[in-house]
Amino acid sequence: MSLVIDSTPSAPTASDSVATEGATTHLRWQLVFDGVWLARRDGRFAGMVQGLPGHPAKLTDACGYLCGLYRSVDDAKGALLALSR
Repeated sequence: MSLVIDSTPSAPTASDSVATEGATTHLRWQLVFDGVWLARRDGRFAGMVQGLPGHPAKLTDACGYLCGLYRSVDDAKGALLALSR
């Protein structure tokens, strides 16, 4: 079972929020299992975030390269959006 959420928050989001949208970039996040989120752009894999609340989150890009460790899942998701622009 997977959860797909596609929305645009106007304020800082909780750790289970999943949408990020920019002027030219839109990422759709899918929770594939606890602590693992996949990002897609136009139906194509864009990256992955691995992390649980209260622990650092690891971000990898569409090629599987490590982009870094982040304080939270939301920070890692935001970093992928920034890298996508």
